[in-house]
Amino acid sequence: MKETVTERRNCKRFRLRLAVVFSWRDEDGILQSSDGCSCNISSRGIYVRTKCAPRPGNSVEMNVFLPQPAFDIRTVEIHAKGQVTRVDQGTRAQVCGFAAMNRTVLIREPLEHVLEQKDGAVQSSTTPLRVRDIGLYRS
Repeated sequence: MKETVTERRNCKRFRLRLAVVFSWRDEDGILQSSDGCSCNISSRGIYVRTKCAPRPGNSVEMNVFLPQPAFDIRTVEIHAKGQVTRVDQGTRAQVCGFAAMNRTVLIREPLEHVLEQKDGAVQSSTTPLRVRDIGLYRS
């Protein structure tokens, strides 16, 4: 008798290998951070390959860096807050991975550092890097 497997995911997943930086608080409340790369992304979640993963149930904050589509077009990043649902452990010193369900997803565009020329002197804004929100997809 052949078993049928029902797909529980309702969103289309995209197989994308993108740089991801993420952070979480450990059992002692200490902020931890690491990096990795995505394997697949949907509007509801992400799977990240990394050497150091948060535990299942931990809240995680992630920045996913999208490639710059052209020289004259600014890059954007996906900022997501979610919860780790699964961790897949590799053998010792191997890469592991984790899945996270998103609670909020924000697309944002980093703005360039603004330099102004006045009377031959270069002045810069007081904020070296600002982030402009482009859109909120989930809450």
